[in-house]
Order: sequence, then structure tokens, then C-alpha cells
Amino acid sequence: MKLILLVLSITSFMFADGKIGGVTYFDLNKTDDATAFNFTRQYFSYGGEVSDKVDYNIIFDVGRTNKNDGEDTRLVAFLKKGQVNYKSQWGKFYFGLIGMNTYGVQEKNWGYRFIYNSAIDKYGFTSTVDAGVGFSRSVMDNLNFSLLVVNGEGFKKPQADKYHKIAINTTYGESNLSKNDGYNAGVVYSTEGTDGDPTTVAGLFAGFAGMGIRLGGEYDMQTMGGVNSNIISGSVNYRVKENIDVFARYDIFEDGDTGENDDSKNYLIAGIVLTRDGGISVAPNVRMTTHKGETEAVIEYKVNFQFKF
Repeated sequence: MKLILLVLSITSFMFADGKIGGVTYFDLNKTDDATAFNFTRQYFSYGGEVSDKVDYNIIFDVGRTNKNDGEDTRLVAFLKKGQVNYKSQWGKFYFGLIGMNTYGVQEKNWGYRFIYNSAIDKYGFTSTVDAGVGFSRSVMDNLNFSLLVVNGEGFKKPQADKYHKIAINTTYGESNLSKNDGYNAGVVYSTEGTDGDPTTVAGLFAGFAGMGIRLGGEYDMQTMGGVNSNIISGSVNYRVKENIDVFARYDIFEDGDTGENDDSKNYLIAGIVLTRDGGISVAPNVRMTTHKGETEAVIEYKVNFQFKF
């Protein structure tokens, strides 16, 4: 009994100064076939500091897992991130279900995760979270380096083989252009062993923010099973007023699978973001997808909503 009380006391002390937060994604979608409201995502986060050197971040994700026919279509909650950070004189160490270092800066250069994923994430070249360990440090002013060793399956699957993924990120400049002016350029690289040739991803990215304009661009190449796929993506955002932005993004995805599963496409998205008090953002937008071998684009109209607390 004393042990239980001690554990409860320590746990209460650890979480007393923590911070609760969350993000809601919701949209209205219109195509030629249907018009529907969709509750696409809900994140609940909790984080805090245990000491001057140790902090933690926990995120629960609520979404749908019905990727295959016949699966349950209800919203389900699962642990997406459970990361512990340790600060040392050599740099910062990460443990647990940790955020990947291969997509975050590009996502901030784009700036609108609630509207659409970053290109390297959207086309499946990287997972956003994985189980493993990591290390990062500032090599010199404005130059940051990070190295992760993770399972490679992402946060939705347990380790299924003996191989692990190694991921490297080197970024020069401001890493969060969605909030701060500046510029950045960087390189990401990951490799994961298989029974045959390793699966590798290499990417270059750059961004700029200033004078009310934000620009972002990236080029990514994936080699999987001897097949090469690549992405070219560019985005531009202009702040018309303090709470009104206009944006556009264009992706070119070349799928290395030249068979019937070839998903090569050109994708254009453009719209307006209205930011209101209380963490609310509303973004009416239009999307045009042109698949390989087709001349007529598939047009989709959406209104994306985001609520942050």
C-alpha cells in the first residue's frame, strides 16, 4: 500500500506542471459524387518537465483506421507519440515513440498541416513517428544535425523484422518559418535494410519567410526494391492582412511502379486561410489532381477547419 501511494505521489508531482493541448481537423468536402462533412483528426497532447534536463511529450491521435474494405469505420484513439527528451552537454537525446526528423521542417515551410500533409509525408516516403532513439545538437550557429535509429514500421505497427531505419537531418537556418521570418535549407536521408536492397530516401528542401511572403520547396527521391520514385513540391503563401492569407501549392509525384498500380500525378491546391481568435482557422480551397496519362483534372472543393487549444 505504501508503495502504491509513493508511486501515485511521484506521478502526481511529475504531471502537476504539465500542459494539456490539442488540435482538431474538420472539413466540408464536395466532389461530383458527394458532399460531406468529415471529422478527420483529433490530437490530444500532454507535456511537461521533470527536471532541468528531462522533459516529455505524449500525444493521442483520434482518427479512422478503415483503410481496407470491411474495416470498422468508427473513430478510434491510439497513442501516436510518447517521447522523453534528455538534455546534455553533448546535445539532446530522445527515447520512445519519437517524432521523425525527415519531414518536420518541410511541414513548417508549407505551413498548413490541417489542409494537407507535407509532400514527403503525403506520398509515403516517411512516417511521422517511430519507436527508437535519437540525438540532435547545434553544430554551429544556425546549423543543426540530428540522427535517429528507429524500427522503421512507423507508430501504427510493431517491429516485424531484424532491420532498423537510420535517419539523418541537417538543417541550416530557421526551422519554423510558419511562425518566424528567416530562411532555411537542408538535407534529409534515411536507409533501412531489407532481405534485398535497402530502402533509401534522400531529400533536399529550402524555405523563406519575410515581407508577408512564405516560400517552400522540396525534392525527394525514394528507392525501394530497386524502383525509384520522386517528388517535386513547391508552395507560396502571401499574408494579405493580419488574419487573411492566400496560398498555393503544386506537387509532381512520379511513381516508380509503372504497372497498373502506378499512382503518378500532378496535384494543385489553392485557397484562402482565415485565422480567427481562439485558435480557429478556416480555409476554403480548391484541389486539382491530374493522373498520369489523363488530360482532364479531377476537381475537388473543400473547406478545412482547424481548432487549437
